[in-house]
Amino acid sequence: MQQTKTYKLNLIETSDTFSPDPLNENTEKLEAEVSAEAAARQSGDAALEARVTVLEARRFVAGTYKGNGIDDQLINLGFTPIAVLVQSSVGTWMTAGSASPGKILTIQDGGFTVGDNNGLGIRLNSLNGVYPYLAIL
Repeated sequence: MQQTKTYKLNLIETSDTFSPDPLNENTEKLEAEVSAEAAARQSGDAALEARVTVLEARRFVAGTYKGNGIDDQLINLGFTPIAVLVQSSVGTWMTAGSASPGKILTIQDGGFTVGDNNGLGIRLNSLNGVYPYLAIL
């Protein structure tokens, strides 16, 4: 009895005597392959759904932080944003991109840092001050 190249299914030849065994073997092989494919798709779909849920939940995060009065307080978000807006008593401040020295608001791995004074009287980390922010992923 011959078999197919890829799945090794039994090929019944005209000279073979009829027996249900080769057909049953083919059915069992096909069922095993279809079951494995269905399981792989289900697993892949579940993983994709979990990733989409996380991404949709993290398009932006809004919150507040309490100032500690020193420069470079890290506000940990659990992800690295692409832009951050912070509201202070004198205006709204925004930053985008990586950290650079001397800035009062900078993006860091896992969140952003704020400073208390940039020499111009801008304060984003005054002791016990409460500052609302919006971080964009």
